[in-house]
Amino acid sequence: MKYHTKISDMRIPILLLLMFYSAVSQADDTTIYDVDSLKRVFKLKLEANQEKVNVLEDLIENYIAVDLDSALYYSDILKTTLNITGLPECGYYDLLGKIYKEQHNLILFEEQSTKALECFQEQGDDKRIAEAKMELGIAYAYQGKISDATVLFNSSRRLFYELGDSLSAVDCSMHLGSLHMMLNEKADGLEKYFEVYDFYEQKKNYAQLSKLCNNIGIAYSSLEGIIGKQVKKITPDYKENMEKALDYFHRGLSFSEQAQREESFYSEFIKSQLLANIASSYIKLQEYDIALGYLSKGLKLSHEIKSELSIATFNGEIAFAMNKVGKNYEALDAVNKAIPIFKQMNAIDRLVRKLSLKADILRELSQYTSAHMACKECYEASKKTQTLDVQKMALDCISKTSNALKRYKDAYLYQQEYIKVNDSIQILSNKEKLIAQERQNKIEKDKALLEQKNELNILLLKKEKSTSKVYGFMSLLSILGLGLLGTLMLMKGKHTQRIQEKNDLIERANLELSKLNKDLGSANQKLNNFTSVAAHDLKSPLRTISTYSQLLNMRNQDKLEPKDVEMLGFVSTSSKQLSGMIDDLLAFSKIDDDLGPAHEVDISEVLQTVKNNLRATIEEENVKIEAPDNLYKVKAHENLLTQLFQNLIANGIKFRKEDNVSIIKINTEKVTEDNVTYSISDNGIGIEPQYFEKIFTIFKRLNSNENYSGSGIGLATCKSILEHYGQKIWLKSEVNKGTSFYFTLPRS
Repeated sequence: MKYHTKISDMRIPILLLLMFYSAVSQADDTTIYDVDSLKRVFKLKLEANQEKVNVLEDLIENYIAVDLDSALYYSDILKTTLNITGLPECGYYDLLGKIYKEQHNLILFEEQSTKALECFQEQGDDKRIAEAKMELGIAYAYQGKISDATVLFNSSRRLFYELGDSLSAVDCSMHLGSLHMMLNEKADGLEKYFEVYDFYEQKKNYAQLSKLCNNIGIAYSSLEGIIGKQVKKITPDYKENMEKALDYFHRGLSFSEQAQREESFYSEFIKSQLLANIASSYIKLQEYDIALGYLSKGLKLSHEIKSELSIATFNGEIAFAMNKVGKNYEALDAVNKAIPIFKQMNAIDRLVRKLSLKADILRELSQYTSAHMACKECYEASKKTQTLDVQKMALDCISKTSNALKRYKDAYLYQQEYIKVNDSIQILSNKEKLIAQERQNKIEKDKALLEQKNELNILLLKKEKSTSKVYGFMSLLSILGLGLLGTLMLMKGKHTQRIQEKNDLIERANLELSKLNKDLGSANQKLNNFTSVAAHDLKSPLRTISTYSQLLNMRNQDKLEPKDVEMLGFVSTSSKQLSGMIDDLLAFSKIDDDLGPAHEVDISEVLQTVKNNLRATIEEENVKIEAPDNLYKVKAHENLLTQLFQNLIANGIKFRKEDNVSIIKINTEKVTEDNVTYSISDNGIGIEPQYFEKIFTIFKRLNSNENYSGSGIGLATCKSILEHYGQKIWLKSEVNKGTSFYFTLPRS
């Protein structure tokens, strides 16, 4: 069955389209796609016509996830069966629409979804009506018909709530959040996402959580308005948003791995999307080597799930990253693998972008004739799309290569066409800004009317209260009288029981003491459990405080005074600091947990791990770390020693002197038959002698938060780790000259 792909007609940025696609994957995540079993059942002689139809529908539903050609084949059989039996064709239209959705054939997806909705409405099946409305809303959203999609999602959500299907209703809310993001109403979109997140977290719906985390991550990564990969300057705000995006992408990856236990195809698919988005985030942060690691994993997974679209997408991203790190031939090989797939799928926008990338790579290899051929193909393909940004990219590509080959007349003509397209983009942008302003004016007008209505309601309420004061006063007197009578009776009862209670008190005290001794053995385990639960429960409201303070700031930037913005900043910063303190405190409380037997640990390997963990800080602050090749081996636990060395080295970097290169030296001071003594020295600000003991006290800080970040737990953790092994830590320091920490560890 031939289809007409309409991706090229879409005017929604591709990143937001991917975000919406991840939100609308509606397969049952608990389904095991056992199509072979369904085929065997279908081949049996089934007596009831409805039974045949049901088996066929289940078979098609499962094939949609793994083999679209087979799904189309069995849909033709379903159509024939329905014509013979005269049964309603609602399910056929619904399934055919889903097939077209997977093929990105948006026009036919909308057409079949509309037929399905009309058919279910004739049958009066409320459950299927709600589902069909949601599918049609997805079709509208894909094509940028945001208002129509919003109406359908709201209607579908109401129906699901009436039917008691809260999970599907929440899915509709997630789609509405994606619509807000498409309308650039990012604060509203994130607010919707966080409401849905809480619901899925309570239900432990890992498949939906993974999709939602993907959406939230994409939302954060687009907060600065950068949809592509080219970032001229990484500002602190942009970096912070990208870090939040990465946090949610990684959460989604964790959730998708938990959902994989249910053997769901869509959990694998969303995992591949998350890997792609994590890689894209690192590309935006210009950390191409890290991005390539995730892209390799994603490409491998795409081959496993046999998703041609994912394979092409990952190869395209690998080509971009490879080109950035100077591996031009590897980049050319990757992009050549992606281009044929996009051609076959008739995905014009993506094809144009990859042909343009291929031309860039060939230009860097000085292969200008081949680059021009790629740009020419790119230009011809761009004629089939209505996406102005894609047309602009193709024209820029071919004008550059024409100029490089000294075809100046052609270059001039392409440049003139480029200017026209660029002007159209600017006009469209101004139009969108005007529409957004009109929408905001309407919201403010509606808000003013609502406030007037509330004021009127308050006046009516005051009037009602004044007429009921007398009745309220009489009721109060009655309550006071009954309360006084009850008090007198209670005092009398207490007087008669006082002597008996004293005897009972002595007996209960003895029982409590016995119980206390019995429960003491399990107290430590309960305390550990409490610490973990408390840390989780404390961090959840902190995340909410931080997120909503930022949302409040975003939504009211034009209305808030500078002092208000500063105070919201204090709230967000303090929340992050307290969250860090909770993490540190949890780690501190678990040092003495049962770690198993100690084993031989090479300190040189521990130091290398610490350097990798602190690599970003070391490079940013230009820190020099000096250590001998042989640092001996000790008998301990590698994770605790990594924490010990990392805390002390990070402490030395943190308390450096301004305008001075920070130097950290690690040495072996003394080796005995039982112990090894190490030192970690810095050339920082130093510590006054009266504070030598106090700095190892938990939460004890000698400097303000404004100048030096931290929770005040790091050195206390170091001391606790060493005490775990029966060892000790001490220091020598001079103000403005530096500090040396000394500690012993059991020799291996």
